[in-house]
Amino acid sequence: MNEARPLNLKHLRYFAEVARRGSVAQAARTLFVTPQTVSGQVQELELSVGQPLFERAGRRLRLTTAGESALDYANQIFALSDELAQVLRGVGKPRSIRLRIAATDSVPKLLTVAALQTVIERHREQLELECREGAHADLLGQLAVGQLDAVLADAPVPANLARVLEAKMLSESGMTFLAARPLARRLSRGFPRSLQDAPFLIGSAPRSLLGQAIQAWFARQGVRPHIVGRIEDSALLQSFAAQGLGVATVPTSIATEVMRQSHLGVVGRTEEVRQTVFLVRARGRRPHPLVSEMDASQSRRS
Repeated sequence: MNEARPLNLKHLRYFAEVARRGSVAQAARTLFVTPQTVSGQVQELELSVGQPLFERAGRRLRLTTAGESALDYANQIFALSDELAQVLRGVGKPRSIRLRIAATDSVPKLLTVAALQTVIERHREQLELECREGAHADLLGQLAVGQLDAVLADAPVPANLARVLEAKMLSESGMTFLAARPLARRLSRGFPRSLQDAPFLIGSAPRSLLGQAIQAWFARQGVRPHIVGRIEDSALLQSFAAQGLGVATVPTSIATEVMRQSHLGVVGRTEEVRQTVFLVRARGRRPHPLVSEMDASQSRRS
């Protein structure tokens, strides 16, 4: 029986760089060492843990299941190491809790804030929040390799990633149609038939689940609004609607706050179209405690 070897942090750092770059050669250039050195360090780490951490996919290296778990721990170890160095130099606060979360660009910003509200209220003094926005596929890729702790998305995990990622519904809401107040007063009479030829701002990609649901709802109502804009950013969507450019849809759960911020009026509402937010996290890894807390808070509210 082989004697277990202790983990070497230098080996772990070289491994993490290869995982991020997907290539020994690229990692070597970043670390200013030879590819042979990097390859040797990774092999030493694999001997230490007793199993391969990479598998080859064409010209690139892809993490095995064990490699994904190792990268997750490595990122946490290096984050703690950086935090310790800052504390010892007197330029950082001890015991901060770093949360790396992202929202797909189709999730309204107010829904992102609402999802994080409980965590922020409970851990305001210790929380170090890293929040970014991006395309659905890009963010799920970052989550899969351990660069994020969770993703907020308006679509479930695609089948090709279901082995490594899991999604749980965090919130669901009907939709409210809003417009500048003069336009809202005119269109609220006879809603939804009043939407025929009315100026309309599309806030979700036509092929997204929500975009398709809105178009299907228009078809069931027998109306065809006049599309005057396709605005992906939720804050810009509200601003253009406030300028009277057209009608916008927002989740009913945040409609009151949107109206307060943008001085919009209600055209109408429907429960037939639903905006869903999923909390996506990695399978098989120890979940970030604050991500587990977000999940638990929603379960108690449900």
